[in-house]
Amino acid sequence: MGNSNSKDTLAVEQDGLMDNVEQNSESPTGEEAPAKTTEKLMEAVMRVTIHTIEGITRDTDVGTDPDPFVEIYANRILLGATRPKKDSNTCEVDESFFIKTKTDPQNIKLRFSLKDKDHMDDDVIGHGYFDLGEEDTTNDQIVHLKWKGKEVGVIKISVDFQNVVIV
Repeated sequence: MGNSNSKDTLAVEQDGLMDNVEQNSESPTGEEAPAKTTEKLMEAVMRVTIHTIEGITRDTDVGTDPDPFVEIYANRILLGATRPKKDSNTCEVDESFFIKTKTDPQNIKLRFSLKDKDHMDDDVIGHGYFDLGEEDTTNDQIVHLKWKGKEVGVIKISVDFQNVVIV
């Protein structure tokens, strides 16, 4: 591309979404081509927030409390993990994870895996599930975590939707 002062608009498809992206180009006469406008699109993005980890009862370390963190999955896809908290059975987390999906939110099943951060391999403390299709409200919900059929703690979560501008 020649002249860096002139611009064209190029449509780019990414994940099924049409975005308009400005691209530099040279007009046939070598003059600056008039700038074209870019469209702004609104997209809904799901936000999953882990507020707290509470009441861990399963010991995975000898002599110390766990360093708990939570892995978050949506329909078996890993969204991310919270940062480990040092030596704690109950702690504030307040971390959010975002997902843009074409799937109807009522069809999304969340899985939470509570783990203990170790030097070598992380230990699984327990798992819990949250089915968006089965819940009337998604704010400040308690997810019970279990290990071999026994409750080993809870996490408090919220799920909401944010509108973001795509340019």
